[in-house]
Amino acid sequence: MMTNEKLTRSADRLQEIAIFGIVNASIKGGTVIRIRTVLLLSYFVVILLSITLVGTVSFYISSKTISERIESASMQVIRQIENNMDNDFHSKRNLLLAPYNDSEYVDGINRYEDMSAQEKFQFRQNIGDLYLKSFNVTPIRDFIRFQIYYSNGELLSSSDARKPWTPAQVRNSEWFRSTVAKDGEVFFSGLIETDGKDTSEVASYSSSIMIRDFSNPDRFIIMRTEYRSSLFHSIGLNDNLSENSQIVFLDENNRLIYESGDHPSSLSEADKLGRVIGKEGKFWTTIGDQEMLVSYTRSEYSNWKAVIITPRVEIFGALDKIKTTVIFTALIAFVITFLISVMFGQRITKPILNLFKSVNRIKRGDFSIRVEVDRNDEIGLIGKNFNAMQDELQTLIETKYLNQIKLQEVELAMLYSQINPHFLYNTLDSIRSMSDYYKVPEISVMAQSLADMFRYNTKNRDEIVTLQEELVQIDAYIQIQSIRFEDKIVYHQMIDEELYGSPLLKMTLQPLVENAVFHGIERKRGKGNITISAQREQARIRLTIKDDGVGISERRLNEIREKLKPPMQQAEVTFSAQENGIGITNVYSRYRIRFGDRFDFFIDSKKGIGTEITLIFPSFED
Repeated sequence: MMTNEKLTRSADRLQEIAIFGIVNASIKGGTVIRIRTVLLLSYFVVILLSITLVGTVSFYISSKTISERIESASMQVIRQIENNMDNDFHSKRNLLLAPYNDSEYVDGINRYEDMSAQEKFQFRQNIGDLYLKSFNVTPIRDFIRFQIYYSNGELLSSSDARKPWTPAQVRNSEWFRSTVAKDGEVFFSGLIETDGKDTSEVASYSSSIMIRDFSNPDRFIIMRTEYRSSLFHSIGLNDNLSENSQIVFLDENNRLIYESGDHPSSLSEADKLGRVIGKEGKFWTTIGDQEMLVSYTRSEYSNWKAVIITPRVEIFGALDKIKTTVIFTALIAFVITFLISVMFGQRITKPILNLFKSVNRIKRGDFSIRVEVDRNDEIGLIGKNFNAMQDELQTLIETKYLNQIKLQEVELAMLYSQINPHFLYNTLDSIRSMSDYYKVPEISVMAQSLADMFRYNTKNRDEIVTLQEELVQIDAYIQIQSIRFEDKIVYHQMIDEELYGSPLLKMTLQPLVENAVFHGIERKRGKGNITISAQREQARIRLTIKDDGVGISERRLNEIREKLKPPMQQAEVTFSAQENGIGITNVYSRYRIRFGDRFDFFIDSKKGIGTEITLIFPSFED
């Protein structure tokens, strides 16, 4: 099975080269008129796709331009609304400052707690009349009422009979405390809270201000004015707003003050209000089942926010119709393109598909397949040349690669069976017995180790062994060489425990360790180290044999690497049992045959430093 995979990969490369040459030759033959016509017709239809692409890009640019313009216009409108609201609030604020025009009222505020009952009554009457005149002289269309409270929460005067709170409730109310905190600046607040029993008209919002002598901060009055929503309603009639746009006003705490239209915008949802922050801004959001553009700005005067909510459909309504038309037209064009492509392309793709199927069968190892040729154009010429190439390729494989691989297998088998096992065992046992008799333990160890090595080679007929079995073989080999070289060799193992049972090809380590001994350590002065290490790298195993011997010259290293190239890249493939024994080349070739491109082999060496050989291969079960 491994042999077939090797052959088919070689065949793939030859086929690619051959087919490329065939196509070039057929085009130069002058028989390309029919296919060129078909291709030109197909490409002409593809132009429809380009038109669709241009339409899509144009729509995107138009949509972006319109969006930017609408967002800019929306911000201009909301700034104008803010300006109108600030002007109105400023005029209302001026009415609240009437007591400062006469020092009598400021003095009365300072002395109020020390006045007699009659004086208090007269002061309350006078300050109430002052504000009644102010609001009558300058009528405010959305004005409802005003109340005047003293610093202790006492109601001093009111424009009507409404008395919604006790003094304690006034002092503890949010609007009262916020007004005091403003220290002379106007505080605008939202919907007025009542005790639930008041049946008078409920205000939409109010303004309040603290009036006092700046030299006496503890005694003051709070002037509070309540208004209807007429101001916001009139602002909502802005001609620059679309029909379904909404205006929303929020106080400084983002509480809803006013909302135009008959349907709530749901902007009061926490996740929506949380985005209305900063001086001004805009964002897109989904309210209900519609996408909306929300533009807002914050008044520096009142800290209120004016918000415009515009439905997306009103911004992109006409553009969406164009988009629908473009998509519908594109779909029709795609259908037409598909039908024409099928009609004109089938004549081209069908024979190419047959050729592709033939190539796949060749990749699976069936070299007898031939392409059926029933046309005279360039595709027919490709089929004829492909069949000719197949004949040549099959002959090449049978005469060269199969023979070469068979030769390698024969040479390897010869290496396994070069020594008569029974004669060798009997001889080695005799040597060991004689060494024991004459008390020469070194000869006994060498004979026993040599017997173990040959027993491993001759009795173990399996091509696949475990790493542990290979290491036992290496231990015996190192024992022999240590006695021979008088402990010149220092042997190390760095093996992950989980890898001792990992499979690998028989006679993988011994040839490489032998090269390290005879070509590295033997020629070195003093002791030398040989290290075998193995570790797992993801799904593969890295096996390394390293020595610190004399190393290999750069020229010799290049020669070895040249021999380790895949057969297709060599001028001539040679595997000789006499050249380096069953050394590096043989080990490389056996793993390359089994794993192909999944096997990596590296050899690195420096003169005077040593040599390192690395094998990286996948599991034998993959």
